[in-house]
Amino acid sequence: MEPQFKTDPGNYTEEEKIKAKTRGLKEDTVNVKNSLKNLTREDLENEVSLIAKSFGIYVEFHREKARVSQVKDWIYMIRVSIPGGGPISSRQWRMFDDIANKYTISDAYTGFNQPSIKLTTRQDIQFHHVKKRDLVNAIREIAETGYFTLNGCGDNVRNTVGCPISSYYGIFNSNGLASKIARYFRLPSNLYIQVFELSEEASSTLREENPEGHYEYADNLLPRKFKIGIAGVMKIGEDYYVDDCIEARSNDIGIVPLVSRNGKIEKYQLYVGGGMGENNGYPTFSALALPLGTVSEDDLLKVLDSIVRIQQDWGDRKNRHWARLKYVVHKFGIIWMREKIKEYSGVELGPVVKVNLIRDLHLGWQKFGDKWVFGIFVENGRLIDNQNGRIKSMARYIADKFENLKFFITPNQHLIISEISDEDKHEIENILREFGYGLRNGKHYSRLRTISSACVGFPTCKMSFTDSERFLPKLIDELEGRGWGNSDVSIGVSGCVAQCSRPALHPIGWVGSGYELYMLKIGGDKERVGEPLIDYNENVIYLYQVPASRLADVNEALFQLYEMNKDLGKTPGEVFRKLGNNKIIEWLKSHEKVKDLMKPHKFDKKVEGYTEYHRLLSMRLEEVDKFSES
Repeated sequence: MEPQFKTDPGNYTEEEKIKAKTRGLKEDTVNVKNSLKNLTREDLENEVSLIAKSFGIYVEFHREKARVSQVKDWIYMIRVSIPGGGPISSRQWRMFDDIANKYTISDAYTGFNQPSIKLTTRQDIQFHHVKKRDLVNAIREIAETGYFTLNGCGDNVRNTVGCPISSYYGIFNSNGLASKIARYFRLPSNLYIQVFELSEEASSTLREENPEGHYEYADNLLPRKFKIGIAGVMKIGEDYYVDDCIEARSNDIGIVPLVSRNGKIEKYQLYVGGGMGENNGYPTFSALALPLGTVSEDDLLKVLDSIVRIQQDWGDRKNRHWARLKYVVHKFGIIWMREKIKEYSGVELGPVVKVNLIRDLHLGWQKFGDKWVFGIFVENGRLIDNQNGRIKSMARYIADKFENLKFFITPNQHLIISEISDEDKHEIENILREFGYGLRNGKHYSRLRTISSACVGFPTCKMSFTDSERFLPKLIDELEGRGWGNSDVSIGVSGCVAQCSRPALHPIGWVGSGYELYMLKIGGDKERVGEPLIDYNENVIYLYQVPASRLADVNEALFQLYEMNKDLGKTPGEVFRKLGNNKIIEWLKSHEKVKDLMKPHKFDKKVEGYTEYHRLLSMRLEEVDKFSES
């Protein structure tokens, strides 16, 4: 890997030059407004589509239709930033549901035309299959909710995620901090207001003065997208736990509150350099963020500003595949990062402390004081009426009937309803049954189904190679039929190497590597990312392109291997790591159902990327030890 850090402007990519034209999204030099209103062309000019990302717009086309007919049916995805996942009032939820009903009608997910709302791993709302003629109106209507699509996509700080119900434990408001950070890193709003001709009320909300000020983006913004996540705190009995429902270490910056014995948050531990995305054409890797040090609440925003500025100044602007913060962190190291933060902010970070992270999906009923919270399982975040129940209609019915409820989106693509009284709880339970919640094709959701996840994939995501959200439910149907519905070994599926569903953090992950083909990633959890099944002695990869029809066989073989060796570790990921790739390869080569798939695949770039990652990780962990409390 040879990133060009602090890139000379003469080596900037075309993307960097286009971004710079707008002076940090302050001038409409590429005619975004005119292009969006030009209905004689169904797609967007390249320059416009690049800038439109920061406004929360992705131009896409129906991948399935294009594969068959070679004709691009242009459609759009709109992403709404919801810092910390909410709160979304009943009134706001009704507005989002109305927007979906007007603009997202599609037959892509159930075989007949109906609308849907997509909940994402970054606690956003996405509207899919929007036509160009409806873009401006849809975004204008979204703005009337009080939430916006600005910062939804693009080379800027994206939606800040936080534990959606941390505040209910009365110790730490992760959700509130996420909103504060999101406001600080919000892009300039004037051009956005002009392009979409927002109402005076919506414009005033966007222009509100922020007490902490605003981050100063460069003319060409950041080198790539930038993600910040904040863990929560739970209290169970007399004990406090850091709730890592957001998987903080998958972010460019992970923020973990540290709880004192008296239940106060005195400081935060920061992690830097996480990111799941890869590129098959270059040596790249998925990585968990590394512990950086601790910071007080008073200095937190100042330090976050400095880390984003370090990435803005030093990130690679020639090679987008090496442009994320993780490459700066792993190449320069933790000592360098701490010194740069002191140089940029004047703050010297405290030592690294050992933190035990647990992950709660926040599903089902929980009571806080005299109010109830209910977490609704939404398979792969697709809120739609289908064989899992009429979930979209159910959410709307609840929003219509109960005016004082709050809705939250979880970082695992589920929906939480809170502020439920004892009196209303019984009625909501009846509503859940009435709308078929909890059943798929008449059978109760299995444990395997509720702990597994997938991203969008086909037919809408323009980066995807294959299906993911439409494929995983069928895969689990098959595995349930084989008796594995109660398995503790979760499955993550992504349609491409961007890995938005974080498959590398599951013990078994599948990443699209071609149409109806998937690469295995094995051994992921909160401690280490899952990796391709590499034989480092031979420098080859196994199970790089497994046909969709055979994934159930491979999963079953791996489930069996785990069950025989589950005492090796505390998590399935740890069990697979302790077994090691060579033993896993040996087991699969001897397994009757999958041995025919065990052909070595020579893929130098993939092997090079992970070989380099191991070398760098070893060095960085030694540095972390120097700043760790004993």
